[in-house]
Amino acid sequence: MSNLKKKINETFDYAVYLHMVGNFVPNTDLKQIKDIVTAVNDFLKNSDPELIKERLPEIRSLLKKMTDQFINKFPLKCTISEIATAWNDLFKNRDDEYSFLNSGIDYGWFEKFMDLSNFYHYNYVPYHYKIGIFGHKGLGGIEEEFLLKDSFNLLVKAQYFFDVLLKYGEILKQEEAKGQKFTNEKRSELTELNYEVAVNSRLSIVSFFSFIECFVNSIGHDYSLRNLEKLDEKQQEILNGMKNKGYLSLKSKIEIFQKIIRQDKRAIINTTDDNQIKEPFKSFFENFEDLRNSSVHYSPKKVRIWLKPQDWIKKANDFSKISMEVGLLFWKTCYPDFSEPDYIGRLDFNYLYDIAKKKSETIKKIEKQM
Repeated sequence: MSNLKKKINETFDYAVYLHMVGNFVPNTDLKQIKDIVTAVNDFLKNSDPELIKERLPEIRSLLKKMTDQFINKFPLKCTISEIATAWNDLFKNRDDEYSFLNSGIDYGWFEKFMDLSNFYHYNYVPYHYKIGIFGHKGLGGIEEEFLLKDSFNLLVKAQYFFDVLLKYGEILKQEEAKGQKFTNEKRSELTELNYEVAVNSRLSIVSFFSFIECFVNSIGHDYSLRNLEKLDEKQQEILNGMKNKGYLSLKSKIEIFQKIIRQDKRAIINTTDDNQIKEPFKSFFENFEDLRNSSVHYSPKKVRIWLKPQDWIKKANDFSKISMEVGLLFWKTCYPDFSEPDYIGRLDFNYLYDIAKKKSETIKKIEKQM
């Protein structure tokens, strides 16, 4: 490779780096970056070598000045050239219709190349947390976050319909005291409200259970991705929920993951021995796993799911709080030196419930405007 060609490649690597940060860092002027990158590319491809040689230092200086503002914010862990190569490779020979354009790119992928401590203000970000790019720039998410939002959304709905049911019941009592008849129509209305309480309570229990499964899996997967060099194949398999080609139960994962993730390699939380399991894990598995299983794949031999609305809403509220305790205790047991995970609202019940309630109120305001 000629010296000029080498300098051209090194210069254009700055343009590729700019293209990358422009497509994932919020509040960047992507149009300006695209215009500059396109102009540089066209000039380097189509111009006379002597003109390129003459203008190259100026172009490099301009690109470096633009990149320095991002490098100062996100210090590099490798060379610009290595980043440019990795970014270009993402778009080569893909057969998944560029799925990462929609779902985003792993936080850990970017973190390999640069310090992202100034990107999110979370105290911890899982390796596989997705950072939105292109049209989704500025957005991000991870599956347990979605399931957690689902869970609280359903819980808020269940409570809302239960409150409506109680208020309507009082109205009907007052009407009956005044001599008004309790009609079949009113009975049907109460039945519909009963159903809404039951279905949203039932689905919230299913969703909170799914969240805990997802969260436990996520902790294992995150640790596996960040510690590949330290883990043997068996440990990697376990952290991804498998053992001897079979799937591990949630109880087994909670117990075994601790032995791999914790520095002392101990299992502080015992979930596989019925005589040693403690709260809140005891209630989570003994009182609510059966109810969740019946709600997902019911049979007459399983726990009843035909319950009164007041029983459903109590179970939903109880299980939601138990789930937050389970998730937080597992997190703190795996990572005793870490504080509560910001990226999922610190698993703070009141905080997450208030967010879900505000979202529900926003929807109601929209409906009133229609």
